[in-house]
Amino acid sequence: MGSSGINAEYMGSSGINAEYMGYITLDIDCLDPSFAPGVSHIEPGGLSTRELLRLIHNIKLGPKNRIVGFDIVEYNPTRDINNLTAMVAAKLLKELSSIAAPYAG
Repeated sequence: MGSSGINAEYMGSSGINAEYMGYITLDIDCLDPSFAPGVSHIEPGGLSTRELLRLIHNIKLGPKNRIVGFDIVEYNPTRDINNLTAMVAAKLLKELSSIAAPYAG
């Protein structure tokens, strides 16, 4: 699909708008196995790490539109190769924290 397809289909030109306080569950098996082999159900042709980061960074937040919590699911350490998926999950957790922190209340 590529990042331009993700922009057009999922984000539009103005990004993803969170209209209320919300909770985000990030299912890490949306990533292509070349980026995250340690998941319960691999998705060949899935997103790249860069595409998923772009989606995360396009979430629009503000004082009334904020994330109250998030988690990352479907990580399977028994299938991980050299902790690659664990490192990707840690990066995604850091990025979610960085966009949510300014509006934490």
